[in-house]
Amino acid sequence: MTKDTGDWRSDLTTCFEDLKVVERCREEALEHFSQFCEFVVEPAFKALAEEFNRYKVKARFWQVKGRSIHFEVRFPRSQTDQFHYVLWMPKNSIELKLKLTTKSRKTPLGELEERTVPFIEKVPPREILGLDKEALAQDVIARYKKFLYESAGATE
Repeated sequence: MTKDTGDWRSDLTTCFEDLKVVERCREEALEHFSQFCEFVVEPAFKALAEEFNRYKVKARFWQVKGRSIHFEVRFPRSQTDQFHYVLWMPKNSIELKLKLTTKSRKTPLGELEERTVPFIEKVPPREILGLDKEALAQDVIARYKKFLYESAGATE
């Protein structure tokens, strides 16, 4: 029995050390998400909002610190939201593996339809920070365009 005594103590020590590593990974993931929002997402969303305003379509963005960042487009000449593009990090995530939720309504009185997918699956979490703001803006536009075409009953 004394032989096993040393093993369980070392197992317990390893367990607590592993928990510290997991907690550090969570903190780093949150920090990376914050940097991604500040240096890539916010500039892309700001440029998009300004461009939408040129077409008399109101758009805005906001961030829920450490959780998500939202981009919203309203119906032309209306206060009703039409399209949402929301980047968020799953709770307790240990890597920068983001999710994308789009919400949209076809008419101002229609219900919001919601879809959640992995954010740009082809880009590994370690490369998300290197994503270009232009590429992000293109993704928003592509999803908005697809929504508009589907709403109009058209195919691309």
